[in-house]
Amino acid sequence: MRRRNIIAAAALLVLTIGYGALTTLLPERSLPDTPGPPFFPWVNTVILFALSAGLLLQGILGKTENGIEQPSMDPTQRWQTVWALGTFVLYLTILPGLGFLVTTTPFFAVLMVLYGERRWPWITLGSIAMTVFLYVLFRHGFNVFLPLGVFPDLFSVVFL
Repeated sequence: MRRRNIIAAAALLVLTIGYGALTTLLPERSLPDTPGPPFFPWVNTVILFALSAGLLLQGILGKTENGIEQPSMDPTQRWQTVWALGTFVLYLTILPGLGFLVTTTPFFAVLMVLYGERRWPWITLGSIAMTVFLYVLFRHGFNVFLPLGVFPDLFSVVFL
C-alpha cells in the first residue's frame, strides 16, 4: 500500500502543479470586493495540494504489518468503487441534458443504496434534501447557475 500511495501522491502533486499553473492564466476581475474567476480554482489547488501531500506523508511514514503490504479493500469494496465511479460518469453525461435537479436526486439515491442504506424513506428524503440544499447553495449562495435541463420553466417558478 505504501508504494501505491507514494505513486498516487506523486501523480496528484504533478496534476495539482499543472492545474495551479493553468489557474494563473485566468483573467482577473476588476470589480471591488468580489472574488474573481481564479478564486475557486485556487481554493481547489490548495485543497488538492494539501490532500496529496498528506497522502505522500502517509505513504512514506505508513507502517506495514510484518513488512508485508496489506490491501486496503476487499473485492466487494472495489466493486462498490467501480460502480460509484460508473454512476458518476453517467451522471456527468446526462446532467447537461436533463438538468441538475432531475439527475442529482437519483444519483444520490443510487450512491446511498450502493453504500448500504436500505431504508427507502431515508433514501428518498436524503437525496431530495441534499439536491435542494446544493441547488440553493450554488444558485443563491454562490450565484452559480446550474443546468435546468428539460423543465426550465417549472424549476424557474419553484426554485428561482
